[in-house]
Amino acid sequence: MSSAQQIDPFAEEALPQLTGTWSLVLGTIAVAAIGCPLLPESVPNQFRYLPVYLILPLGIWAVVSGGIALRRMRGDEGASRLRARAGVILGTVAIVTAVPTLVWAYWALRHI
Repeated sequence: MSSAQQIDPFAEEALPQLTGTWSLVLGTIAVAAIGCPLLPESVPNQFRYLPVYLILPLGIWAVVSGGIALRRMRGDEGASRLRARAGVILGTVAIVTAVPTLVWAYWALRHI
């Protein structure tokens, strides 16, 4: 194999392309964590209520990572933005459901 056929590890084409997969995964986990308190009571409480504390951070992280991925794909014509957009949407859904719930819980506990 000649040196002309070897791939330069520092070439721009050898770098991994951001596709928004992390955003999609984080958004999916955040939305799935919303349903954890609805699991049957036979499931231990740590699996039912611990993921609830992660909804807001995962949602924010999904929106931020999806926004970064979309920004980096801005000039690329052949890039598929579907996963990044889906991650941003799922992260937004998680944030929009978590924030009013936290405000309501704070209000309800304050008036006890």
